[in-house]
Amino acid sequence: MDELKDAQKTNNVSRFVDGQIVRTNPFGDNRAGERAYRRAERIAAAIHLLTNHIARDEPVRLKVRSGGADLLGKVLQLRDEMRATQSVNLHGLQSLIRELISLVRILAVSGFVSMQNANIMIEALDELGTYLTASQRSILAESVSLSREELMDIRSTYAQHANRAIKDVKDTTTVKDADTTSDKEKVSVNARQTEGQITLRGQSIMDVLRSGGSLGIRDISSNLPEYSEKMIQRELAGLITVGKVRKLGLKRWSKYAIA
Repeated sequence: MDELKDAQKTNNVSRFVDGQIVRTNPFGDNRAGERAYRRAERIAAAIHLLTNHIARDEPVRLKVRSGGADLLGKVLQLRDEMRATQSVNLHGLQSLIRELISLVRILAVSGFVSMQNANIMIEALDELGTYLTASQRSILAESVSLSREELMDIRSTYAQHANRAIKDVKDTTTVKDADTTSDKEKVSVNARQTEGQITLRGQSIMDVLRSGGSLGIRDISSNLPEYSEKMIQRELAGLITVGKVRKLGLKRWSKYAIA
């Protein structure tokens, strides 16, 4: 029963963190960094929730809470270094993640945290570390993006930036990123796409296609390590239905491009 209550509380915290609309974005075009920060934010909140009942003078409680809070600052330091393989900040963040995994294991062995919640927390921390490594290969991990038009035609640069500024002001829609997709959610995703609303996952796929041209599912998946190939395939089917993406070729030789 205690484990069930803990799970329910964690779910409520996740809904609270993800449900808040925050328009302040220090990552700019670095979409991978922004997603890593959201994950770190949920992990830090869950750590504080799970250690709430532990005595305040318990050394492991203080250590794991301090480490959870440090996650946020260390991810922010990576906003311009996601693609840097020799980044000192990246190695420091990965070391902190590994230390937190050990601390959570100590809490579980000591009986302060249930094994179920400890396993979930360890998995989330490990996934964050793996995501940071995979993001180094992603084109969405850079804070600056260039277009051919900006480099080819200097005279139109001012007009392009003006148009982009207007679009940025008008476009304030945010879409939550869900980790799991049920059958009901699949129907709702397809319904939103039919109405012309593109999900965050769909927008990410379109960003990859705009930069890479015609790509296969594996190529798209390598640029979006947080999504499985099956999730990308389902999203592509919806984008094709609404005419945002076109399919080229058949079966294993299929490629996708912006329509």
